[in-house]
Amino acid sequence: MMARLLDVAGKGWRYSVAIAAEPARTPFLVWNTVVQKAHLGELLKLNEHRKWLQSAVVRTVIDVGANAGQFSSAIRCFLPEAQIYAFEPLPDCYEALCRRLANRGRFQGFCTAVGAESGEVTFWRSEFAKSSSVLPMTKLHKEAFPWSKGATELKVPQCRLDDCLAKMQLARNVLLKIDVQGYELQVLQGAGELLDEVKYALVEASFQKLYEGQGTFHQVYELMRAQGFDYAGNFEQLLSPVDSTILQADGLFVRRS
Repeated sequence: MMARLLDVAGKGWRYSVAIAAEPARTPFLVWNTVVQKAHLGELLKLNEHRKWLQSAVVRTVIDVGANAGQFSSAIRCFLPEAQIYAFEPLPDCYEALCRRLANRGRFQGFCTAVGAESGEVTFWRSEFAKSSSVLPMTKLHKEAFPWSKGATELKVPQCRLDDCLAKMQLARNVLLKIDVQGYELQVLQGAGELLDEVKYALVEASFQKLYEGQGTFHQVYELMRAQGFDYAGNFEQLLSPVDSTILQADGLFVRRS
């Protein structure tokens, strides 16, 4: 309990510092958080990259591992005209996602996990919903984030992104965001055709094993290179609260010209 309180307090402090650093942006942040129900943490992360988002001219966003719409609700504030397709397997999180985005237009949700194969999979729902995954947690994850270690097993549908191509109209440029708690490599393995339509990919990848059987940053990097993308840096890094080791990063990949 104390570890979680310290984590929340730390995030609150970082949010306060980020807001204070750009006071002119405060009305924008307040309006979108309070009125538009955007997630403040994601809004602040993307705010740092707003000039890039505007210059990238993104017209379609595919949000894999949408949870309750944290990323989708925030990126809508910067890309109001973009079409958003969001994938989330947990029914209650999916309902929250739809409530958050349905009234803001150009949104379609899919209540399913995403992977290398279609069918039904075992899904581990964490006590901290954002840490839920198709893959069981490792000891390292449980020790670094003890509030997330309790998990309930359930069955959910799973699809390949390539199987969903016919259900989406991909206006260019396409931004693919993948945050599926260690299952990113499997998502990419089921998205060979879709990746041909993607210009930008924001992929969470780990430097240490937080989930059993997960792909590493190196494996994600090699797959994306083979698919015609260059690694363009990180949007954010996650440090271990135990020893400050870099555990994972949100890597940006850009299609080669």
